[in-house]
Amino acid sequence: MTVSTAYLCEACGQGIRILEYRSLDGLAIVPESIDGKTVISLAPYLFSIHENYNDEPHTGAFWWSAVKERVSVEEIKDLPQVKGDFLTELRLPCGLRQVGAYALYNCGCLKRLELYSTTLDWGTGVFTGCVNVKELVIHADESVRSCLKEILAELKHTLTVTYDGAGKAVLIFPEFFEEAVENTPARILVTDTHGCGQRYRNAFVQTQFQFKEYDRLFPHVQVQEPEELAVKLALGRVMNPYGLAGEYRERYMEYLTGHRVSAACQAAQREELDILGWLLREIPYEEKDLKTVIEAAGKSGSMAAVSLLMDKAGMERKGRRRRFSL
Repeated sequence: MTVSTAYLCEACGQGIRILEYRSLDGLAIVPESIDGKTVISLAPYLFSIHENYNDEPHTGAFWWSAVKERVSVEEIKDLPQVKGDFLTELRLPCGLRQVGAYALYNCGCLKRLELYSTTLDWGTGVFTGCVNVKELVIHADESVRSCLKEILAELKHTLTVTYDGAGKAVLIFPEFFEEAVENTPARILVTDTHGCGQRYRNAFVQTQFQFKEYDRLFPHVQVQEPEELAVKLALGRVMNPYGLAGEYRERYMEYLTGHRVSAACQAAQREELDILGWLLREIPYEEKDLKTVIEAAGKSGSMAAVSLLMDKAGMERKGRRRRFSL
């Protein structure tokens, strides 16, 4: 039986630490357990291409594969290491407690990360150089301390977070960056913060995320961020409304109604048919609105979106004829 994924492991207390990850795929799925023991730790520099802790000999370390259990070095010698730009997606298990320092250092092609909020020990510089992470999925245990605030502080670019707790929420965290500006007369450096992303990343009480505080900040996005991002944020909240109070839902819906053409054009051009269908059901579109969106969808080559929009336009015309005949 061919081995497609293998892990170099060692005992770590009552669990297992992974020292090296090899696979034919850039999707790295860290297993819940190995050899009957919970995977609780990832070694420092695990997915980094730089010389590291994992190059040192480890007494008692062994290679493991899900299909053959313990395997020899000879069986896995041709498997590439999942390191650096080869890593595109990472899924971490529920029982993981510790991620070693610089474990993802310079993984510049990592785009999606899935983890549990109960992984609390994150080493220094884990996300250094991870500049293309676009999506974070976090399975949240809301009864205990969470790592979400710490993760968001490290990932400062625009990030879509799927929050899977007692309910589901889709949250957009805008980008922010800090700039040191010299105050020459005072002979000091002043730090200026650009973007409203830092405000959103502070929507916590201790480590617990505060949905009302997040939603209260929407006017800042309307002023400081592009329309495309504001639309995406509003859609994420109303379509996945966990923790969404009625007053804030009304504000999001008011914004989406005012930007309905732009919202539908974005969804059509990306072929996000679920979002487009929701917009057409929940927000009133006039015939001229639909015509504009159909043209945009046609130019982008999204025939499925064009079909959906044409159906909606046909229903609107039939409705008008019925009203006229009455």
